[in-house]
Amino acid sequence: MRRLSSILGEPAIVLLLGIAVAAAIGAVGRSYLATESDRQAGSRAALLAATLAARIGPLAADGQVAAAPFGHAADGQVAAAPFGHAADERFEILQAAARKTGAELLIVNGEGDLLVDASLGQTDKALLRLAAAQREGLAVTGLGRTRFAAHPLPGPPASRFLIVFERAPATPEGGAPLLRALVALTTLLVGVAAAVAYAVARDANKDVDFVARRVRGMVHVRSEPAGEAVPVRTIDEVGALTVAFNELVERFAAAQQSYQSDLERVRAADRDRAAFLAAISHELRSPLNAILGFAEVLMAEVDGPLSAEAREEVEQILGSGKHLLDLINDILELSALESGQLKLSCARVDLASIAGEVVREAAGLVGARAVTVRMEGEPSVFARADSKRVRQVVTNLVGNAIKFTQAGEVVVNVGHEGRFARLSVRDTGPGISEQQRALLFQEYKQTKEERARRRGTGLGLAISRRLALMHGGSIQIESELGRGSTFKVLLPSWDGASVSDAPGAPS
Repeated sequence: MRRLSSILGEPAIVLLLGIAVAAAIGAVGRSYLATESDRQAGSRAALLAATLAARIGPLAADGQVAAAPFGHAADGQVAAAPFGHAADERFEILQAAARKTGAELLIVNGEGDLLVDASLGQTDKALLRLAAAQREGLAVTGLGRTRFAAHPLPGPPASRFLIVFERAPATPEGGAPLLRALVALTTLLVGVAAAVAYAVARDANKDVDFVARRVRGMVHVRSEPAGEAVPVRTIDEVGALTVAFNELVERFAAAQQSYQSDLERVRAADRDRAAFLAAISHELRSPLNAILGFAEVLMAEVDGPLSAEAREEVEQILGSGKHLLDLINDILELSALESGQLKLSCARVDLASIAGEVVREAAGLVGARAVTVRMEGEPSVFARADSKRVRQVVTNLVGNAIKFTQAGEVVVNVGHEGRFARLSVRDTGPGISEQQRALLFQEYKQTKEERARRRGTGLGLAISRRLALMHGGSIQIESELGRGSTFKVLLPSWDGASVSDAPGAPS
């Protein structure tokens, strides 16, 4: 059905166009015939008026008015008086002419008063006066729509006019033959045009179907990514389209090869970078662990007591070493995530239990600040997750909240949201602007506060987000400047929620 509609589309347009043109020609022809019919009626009226005026003009006028035997007076009409011999002769001449021609004939003076009346008696004085003044025009009388002509009569008395009202047909003469000719011509032309258009459209549709089949067949060609070129069978628009399509396919093939080459180089570079980072991080971590071990031994005063100044210096060594170890671990985590080496071991995990442990451990990070770290929510919330990685995410979020909260509280809340287990961390810190929120989960990107402290690599939140996505969950943030921030983590609950149901989960 769709193919038939495509084939018949252009002939239908040609058919409608032909009918429209024929209708326009018919309207113009009818208008011309109507104008010509009126002109001919006017010419007949003028000719008849001139002929009769020449014939009855010499007859002597007796000043009486001749009327039809059954004429009568009406409102606005002229009543006829008894007629004499001359008037009677003029009346008979006009009556005979009216019977032969079907026209209305009258003789009036300059004021529109009837002298001789051979009409149907329905012509008022105002129309007669207008006809005598204008000499010719269009009027409506007892005959209907008429053309009138007024001709002055020769001889005394002066200002006498013979007025002829000639019927102007409502339907132009020659309209029916014109209509039949137009119908025949339109049928012939439209038939020929439709046949030609049908043939052209059918051939074009065959060419389009051929190109479409070849394009669909390109999917099954496995030797080349772009398939085989489509043969050009015609030199019309379809052929031009085929040539353009083949050129596009060639450009696509070249771009595909270039992309594959670039992708291989990038993958090799990523592998080399991941291997380099892993090797360097491992080599750095070994001596760093030794440094941290000896620093802890010194802090334990195994080899003797330390002075206050020495203890402060050892604490700086221990703190800087732990910070450096955290940076190295973050780099190793990111390398493992990017290379796909990090694997999850999902099981039944109690989020409330993990959050409680993190809150207890993080309380020591507050120091002398007026910050309260607490936990609220449901007592038992179970998720399908890797407990080690979940603990890593919660520790990162709670540590960040404590780091940027100078006074107030940090609240960890666990519960359910739909089919997902929810864990949120809310703080009363300075908040994060919309522009800064767009950078939070990008690698090596830090907020202004983090850059001012010169702490961290900007990998913590990026790693946390990747771990949440690997579980089939998501991390969302809500923040307002001056009113704190809330980080919400959604993880599949133990009842087996679908990955695609998580808000913000990758699709």
